[in-house]
This record gives sequence, C-alpha cells and structure tokens, in this order.
Amino acid sequence: MKKVNVAIVGASGYTGDELKLILARHPNVHITYMTGFSSVGETVDLHGDKSREMKLTPLDDGIMRGTDAIFACLPHGEAAMHVPKWLEAGKIVFDLSADFRLNDKKNYVDWYGKKHPAPELLKKAVYGMPEIYAKEIKKASLVACPGCYPTATILGMLPAFKNGLVKPNLFVSAVSGTSGAGKKSDLAYSFCEVNENLRAYSVPKHRHTPEMEQELSKASRKKIKIGFVPHLGPFNRGIYATIAADLARPVKQEHATKIYRKFYEKSPFVRTVSEIPQLKNVRGTNYCHINPIVDERTGRLIVISALDNLVKGAAGQAVQCFNIRFGFKEGTALNLKPV
Repeated sequence: MKKVNVAIVGASGYTGDELKLILARHPNVHITYMTGFSSVGETVDLHGDKSREMKLTPLDDGIMRGTDAIFACLPHGEAAMHVPKWLEAGKIVFDLSADFRLNDKKNYVDWYGKKHPAPELLKKAVYGMPEIYAKEIKKASLVACPGCYPTATILGMLPAFKNGLVKPNLFVSAVSGTSGAGKKSDLAYSFCEVNENLRAYSVPKHRHTPEMEQELSKASRKKIKIGFVPHLGPFNRGIYATIAADLARPVKQEHATKIYRKFYEKSPFVRTVSEIPQLKNVRGTNYCHINPIVDERTGRLIVISALDNLVKGAAGQAVQCFNIRFGFKEGTALNLKPV
C-alpha cells in the first residue's frame, strides 16, 4: 500500500513529540516535513533511528509540496491562520488545537477572548472523536481533534446521556499531568511547585467546558450544563476524571455496567472496566478506561474515567482519526503498552 506523506507542524512540543513517536512506527506513513519554533534547526531522530534524522524547519508554504496530510500542533488561534490555505491546496488537516472544535463562533469569542480567524470553516470541521463521528471522519478534510479533558468526560458520559440514565446537569472534577500545560517555562509548572502538591485552576471557566457541553448536548438532545473543576497533579502525564450526575430514574449497577459495555463493544480503545481505573494502566496508551458506579443512596451516577492526555487525549486520538480517514485499520501504530 502506498504511504501517506505527512507533515507535523509544531513537532517540538510534548504533543508533537508523541506524534513523532507514533507516526514514525506507522507502516503507512512517510514523515516529510516537521516544523519547530524555538527549536528550528535542531535535528531529531525518528523513533530512535539515527538513519531517519530530520531537521526542524520554520513553517512556510514548503509544507504543501509533496504532503498529503498535516497534523497541526499549534497554540490556539494560530492554527486557524494557516488551515484555510492548506485546505485550498487539497491537504487533509488534523488540528490538535481548539480552533475548530466549537461549532459556534460566538462561543469561541466568549471562551477564547478573540474573534475566530476562519469562522467559515467551523461548520465544515468534523469533531475528531471516532466513538461518535467515525463515518464523518472518513470523508473529512478538516478534523478538529478533541481536548484531553473533553475526551475523558465525553467518553465517560456518552452512554449515560444516549440512554437517558441521567439528568442534564453534571459536575466534573479532573486532574491532569503537567505535560498538559506544554513545554513553556513557567514557575507554576516547575518541579518545586508541582511536586507533592495538588491545586485547582481556571475555576469556574476552563476553556474545555463549552466543548464538553456542546458534544454531550448533541448526545442527549438537551442543553447540558457542566460544572468543571480541573486540577494540576504531581505527575507528568494522564487525565483522571471523576464525574457525577443525578440519575433520571432508578438504575441498578448491573444495568448501568451492561449499558456501558454494550455501547463501547465495538470501540477498540475504550474499555469499561469492573474495577476503579488507575492512571498507571493507561499511561502511554491510546486507551480510555471507564467505570460507571451507581450510588443508589444519593441517586447519582458516578463515572471514573482515565486516559493519557498526550495519547488518547491528543496525538493517539489524532492518529486514530488519520487511520479512519485514509482507510487503514483503526489501531495501526497504536498498539502501545503502559509506561
């Protein structure tokens, strides 16, 4: 099978690093172009292979020569400045920023504090969650890859809303590893500030909130409101979410578990587990582990969801979408073991 020529824009960040590792082992991919910013000119080897070294180059129109697909790992607001011309040149774009996740341009202004650079593309973008939009991803030219917190939350609550188990509002408390903040130098993310510490941030208006509300509202066909409290944890990678919602009707534990397992039985990277999920079992993998727990005493459904923020929450999910879009097996290059 012919290889797909791929470019990685923003290859020097943590998500870009993860993409390099995954795509370098992909049998149907040829990495043709990698850009860096502060790391322009540096040489990187692909997957430890010194014979496959590449230099990080500045971002220019050269990216469109001999490239079939582009993975964009750029800061919010920057990707949308480049995506229109990439699409005009016939490239398939997988955007890992938040620029095309929200359908409503007003929502983007409200939560990101700026006008959207390419609002005409918001309706064209397909939300890159294979468990919901696999059919749409197969035909997409622009895939908006979900955020890490939304992936954990949406996957955690999708079966409940689709089956009418819970009432519209929910509360999410989630902890992220420090890699979620990127490689920027900041005292708040230094070892002494993070080690043996736990703190909430961006309360009550974290930017991932409208993304979660948008997709779960579609699933339930009701307007969902989410109270979301994110935390920074003393570990490198991972998302650990605890989600609580009031039950819409009395439900037994066995029934809830059965609904979740049935819902995800054909989803290769979502596992409904019988024990409380642990980060150590998903770190470095493309899996999301979920455990729905019925609390009959309080009349609530509590869902624990765990994933790796750099893999299933970013690079791995993007490659999963890439595989679907180009007709490869969904799990190609994603058979990753926990680290």
